[in-house]
Amino acid sequence: MAIEFNQDISTTKLLMAYNNNIVLLKSTSALIALTCEITLFGKVAIIYPSPSGDFFFNIKDYVTAAINTKNFADDLVTDIDSGDASTFTYDVSDGCYIANVINFKIIFKDNSYETITKSLKFLAGAEQLETYKKNEMLIADSDYLVLSPVQNRSNNTVDLKFWSGYPFEFSFYTNFPDDDFKLKNTTNALDYTFTAKGDVTALYFGDGRTDVSIEDILPLDLGLNVLRIEHDATLMDPIINLTKMDSDCGVYIKWLNKYGRWNYWLFSEQHFRNRGSRYMAELDNDNDNLEDTISPTLQIGKTTQDTLKCFYKKLDQADKTVVDGLSEAIKIMLFVGERYSRSSVNDWIEVTIKSNSFVMRKPNTKFYEMEVDFELPIRYGQQL
Repeated sequence: MAIEFNQDISTTKLLMAYNNNIVLLKSTSALIALTCEITLFGKVAIIYPSPSGDFFFNIKDYVTAAINTKNFADDLVTDIDSGDASTFTYDVSDGCYIANVINFKIIFKDNSYETITKSLKFLAGAEQLETYKKNEMLIADSDYLVLSPVQNRSNNTVDLKFWSGYPFEFSFYTNFPDDDFKLKNTTNALDYTFTAKGDVTALYFGDGRTDVSIEDILPLDLGLNVLRIEHDATLMDPIINLTKMDSDCGVYIKWLNKYGRWNYWLFSEQHFRNRGSRYMAELDNDNDNLEDTISPTLQIGKTTQDTLKCFYKKLDQADKTVVDGLSEAIKIMLFVGERYSRSSVNDWIEVTIKSNSFVMRKPNTKFYEMEVDFELPIRYGQQL
């Protein structure tokens, strides 16, 4: 007798925590199965069989509770030093990645039982049905995965933009979390060897300073740089089309993408800043005769909030694939630090999007214009 899975789940692929992860199992024993006890992420779930003896279980609710250890906050403190290549990579697995051995225990009427275990690994991300059907998603069983949306009709090519003078990184998952890897710039035939720091590693290009950046050890051309990752003399799947942009003033944003890591974008300096305000409530203060009355009501306070109306005038399809992630991002951060200066976690504030409609596709259009309203935190003010 044994436990068999009529609907199984992969132990080799990187699974998305925020999609359904369903198993359907049963015992081949002739004994009557009463319950299935599932131990996962420090919890125990007890489920009961269907009339046919099958046990149905969705791991989603348990893994999403376990993986989100930081409420998606980015609290990483960097200390980049051009003289030490190890300072360009950081372990960012916590809050983004989790692995767990899940134990399934079917208990029979005579108190005997059978067990089976599965080792699973999850990313704090989600795939959509349409892109899944088109295979426009990460190669889930690859040894290296760059955690950014892939190109249209691709499963291994990502497009990124890097503005010098602003903090920037990209993150990748690897099956070799402690190994060296070579980042090859195929555009200028230069490369450099770095060390991965965890299952999910962030490779920083800079923290805003121009005198300390990845370009000190791996120069980039202005414009397109095609980057590849090499491990143990073998070229890995990801293709990274990194465009180095001219540095400029503007509204710099990062947001949590669908794979649980960050994308970055610089909107135009030509933006609007509007402030909305409204009175909160008022109290009746009409307690005197007319000649003694100054204010028949008392205002409790006022709520004020600023909105940034930002623009980007020429988005091609590759750009749009990245920036479209703003429409679904659960966390968006606005950079309030100084360009060309060393940044820290305190140089970002969380904002939200006021826009509730996004043009995802327009017929006969090669380039798109984007307009986004970012709502800043509610301003502090005096209140009764």
